[in-house]
Amino acid sequence: MKRTKKQQALDDARIQRAVTGMVIPMMSIPALHRHAEGLIAKGVDDAALAAGVRKFMGASCD
Repeated sequence: MKRTKKQQALDDARIQRAVTGMVIPMMSIPALHRHAEGLIAKGVDDAALAAGVRKFMGASCD
């Protein structure tokens, strides 16, 4: 299903909030973004999105 530009912007903002404060290697950004979009497609809330991103990057979820 194709997303609208508005929905894509909202999803991008959610991903940005999830990764705020994390140091992410430049080579990992595309893979991280795909992973986060997959979580959003599953309907996770913002807390679960942040935890999923941290887990993907190998950071502590505490």
